[in-house]
Formats: sequence, structure tokens, C-alpha cells
Amino acid sequence: MKNPKAKILIVDDEPIKRSVMDERLTDKGYQVVSVANPLEAEPHLKKERFDVVLTDLRMPGQDGISFLRELKSRREDQAVIVMTAYGTVGTALEAMKLGAFDYLQKPFSTEELLLKLDKLFRYQQIARENETLRRELAVWKEEPRLIGRSESIRKILARIHSVGGTDSSILIEGESGTGKELAARVIHQVSFRASGPFIPVACAALPRELVETELFGHEQGAFTGASRRRIGRFELAHAGTLFLDDVDDMPPEVQVKLLRVLQEQAFERVGGEHVIRINVRVMAATKHSLPKMIAAGRFREDLYYRLNVIPLRMPPLRDRLEDIPLLVDHFLEQIALKLNRPKPSITPSAVAKLQRYRWPGNVRELQHLLERLVALVEKEEISDEDIPELSPRHDARSLVSLALDQVDSVNMSDVISQVETSIIRWALKRSKGNLAQAAAVLRIPRSTLQYKVNKLEEDARREEP
Repeated sequence: MKNPKAKILIVDDEPIKRSVMDERLTDKGYQVVSVANPLEAEPHLKKERFDVVLTDLRMPGQDGISFLRELKSRREDQAVIVMTAYGTVGTALEAMKLGAFDYLQKPFSTEELLLKLDKLFRYQQIARENETLRRELAVWKEEPRLIGRSESIRKILARIHSVGGTDSSILIEGESGTGKELAARVIHQVSFRASGPFIPVACAALPRELVETELFGHEQGAFTGASRRRIGRFELAHAGTLFLDDVDDMPPEVQVKLLRVLQEQAFERVGGEHVIRINVRVMAATKHSLPKMIAAGRFREDLYYRLNVIPLRMPPLRDRLEDIPLLVDHFLEQIALKLNRPKPSITPSAVAKLQRYRWPGNVRELQHLLERLVALVEKEEISDEDIPELSPRHDARSLVSLALDQVDSVNMSDVISQVETSIIRWALKRSKGNLAQAAAVLRIPRSTLQYKVNKLEEDARREEP
């Protein structure tokens, strides 16, 4: 498996052998830098990243073993092939214990060297594929498909199939639970990137200080606790699709770097100096109006236009109630399989009851209700009596009551502040302190909730005696 664009660093004090290897590998299309010793290699290693380091074990000054240790301390995954003279195979085996990929015993032919490189590149390709598979199989999933026959879903499916053949960025808008990630997966499946990875990133669930390293990865020692090099989501999505869910919750400083990646298809890992080039299609989702966030100074306008090349809006379930019978049948089958139980049937009156509800949590709320019914109802058929009373969506007047009849004036700012504080505390208690879940309940960005919580804590500290 040849990789003609790979960069190879040759470190060998024998000028003739070094020159021959340089010439033969360059002829094969590799990018080659050749030096006489580790000291000469140092400036090149600082300036650029090499896919393979080919080093002799016996050289004047620093020997190959200590050079190997130094390479591995800098980059744990640095691929190294060592060259050893007859009688020093034991040293070569020691080098492999320290992390060298393979060794070549001098004298060796160009064909033998090319075979070793081919073996290395095959191993690296398999390792990348295994990492992607490991992440994708961590969560069980079936073939993605959108369920429904309503006019709104037919329009969505038509748009999906029309944009599947393009490689443009897509911004998927819609309320929580409407199936934005599912739509992104379907687009990926009908695109020419279907054989590549689909890597989702839940921006709202990531701690603010880890968003950048999750997206772009980090080098060993980049910060306290970075004990080893980490591959970011962009790198894992190479030749595939990266899906940024809740992109509206991305910190401003990361928005700047994301814009650059979209423009250049290149980035550096946190703490790194080498440019990593990628081929990734980016899709993003938001449950908030990004133009309003731009007006409020919370989202970059230039990033919005980069993401919103092709807009797609997922309809709420209340606007496609005729799809509920199909969704119910699909979810009952899926849930029964998951719970290892026979699929129950459902009466027409039960389905009609589900269709009378407004579903503020959309398709996700319907799915969770059905899973609860399958788990708790022991009958073979679900009736309308088994379905709990579904409360209508609360508006502001039903949530907040103000007794103003005997009041001559109010400090409006104080009243609004106190109501906001009560609602935030309610959401935090409901989510057991989880900011991402509380923000979802309040339907505001997690960064906004974090700011408000920090302000409440500061106010509380100032009031302490």
C-alpha cells in the first residue's frame, strides 16, 4: 500500500547509503529529507512532521537507541524503522521493544525497504479504520432513515437527496428532538462519502475547556494532564462527515478556529506546530436562531455563512401529526428488539390520543413515552387507558403568577431578575446540576446558562457577611 505523499526522514552517517536511499525513495514519489545524525535532524523535526523516521542505530555522537527514545517522548505514535549492521540484531530488537515499528539489517535492497514501508502504511491504515469503527460501534444504531409520509417530511427527503451529491456545508435547524442528527446521518448515507466515517460531536455536552481538544486533538504535554497524544474529531472524520450538534453552544474562541478549518481544510492540534490537512464535509445543527445570536454578539456572522451554505429545517412533530402512526409502529418494533420482548400492538384510540397531543419534545418525547409503555405495560396490546394524561405545553402566564392589584409601582428589573433566578434554580435541581441538560430544559445555549450561573454565584458571595 504505497503512500507517495508520505514524508520520510533518513538519519544515517554513511553518505553513500544515505544518498542512494534518498534518490530511490524520491523516484517512488516520497518526500525525503536525509541527514547524517540526530543533531542535523533536530531543526527538521521542529519544523515539520514526518510519517516515518528511518534511522541507523550506530552513529557518532547520539546513538540510534537514545534518538528513538527522544522521538517517542515527543510523539508517542511516531513511526520509526531502524537500520542495523550484521551482529547488532539484538540492539534492533531492543529498539522494537522501545516502540520501533520494524528493522532492516544492512546491507538491504531498495525492494526490501519499500516492502517495509508498504507494511507500515497498511498497518497505519488499519489502525485508523479500527479507531473509527470503535467509536461508531460504541453506540448501537440501525440504518438511519426518516419515518413519515407527511408533506413536510416528503419535502425534507427530496432536499436530502438533492444535496447528497454535493459536498457543501449544511446547517440543520429545528427544535430539540426533531431528528436533526438523524437527517445528517441520512445525508451522509446518500452522499459519495457514505463509505467514510460519520463523526458526531455534541457541542453542548462538552466542557467548555475541552471543546478545542475534542475537535482538533492535542499533542502530548500540551497541557497539564495531556499524558499522551489525542486524535481529534476532525482527524477521525477524514474522508467522511463531521456533524456538529448544537453548534450555537460553541465558545467564541473555538468559532474562530472552526472558521479557519472550514476555509482551509487544515489545522494544528492543541500544543502542536504541524499543519494537518483533512478532507471533511461539515454539517451543523442548531435549535436556536443563529441570526438572532449574531445580532446579540454570541455567534460569528462569517462562520454562520460558511455553515449555512445549504439550509435544512426539520419540522416539529405538531406540524406532522399524520406521521405518528408510522412513527409509533417503527418505535414499537425498535424498542421491543432492544428490550428483548415481543412487539406489542396498539389500539386506534391510543394512536388517536397520541395525535391529539402537541409534543413539545417532538419525536424524541414520543420515542421515550413508547419505551416507557413497552417496559411497563405487560399486555400484548397498548390501549388509550395505558397512556398517561399528556399535559399541554405551559406558557408563561401559567408558570408565573404576579399579584399586582394592591401594588402602586414595581422595580421591573428586580422582578425579572428574581423570576429568572428561580427558573434557573428549578432547572439545575431538575437536571441534578448538569448544565447541558438544564440549558436544554430552558432552551438556551449552555454558554449563556454558564454565564448566568457564574453571575448568581458572584452575587451570592458579595452578599455573604
